[in-house]
Amino acid sequence: MEVKGLCSICGKPAVLRTCILCGAQVCPEHFDPNTSTCSNCRAGRKM
Repeated sequence: MEVKGLCSICGKPAVLRTCILCGAQVCPEHFDPNTSTCSNCRAGRKM
């Protein structure tokens, strides 16, 4: 199932992915499919 909306990080409309650590819904640009995490969690930052 595709979820469309606004990225929690950049605010751009996109098909969203969900970070397994913080639950943020982010665009593919801010999602790491290898770790299933957003760019904030991957970098050690909290949202």
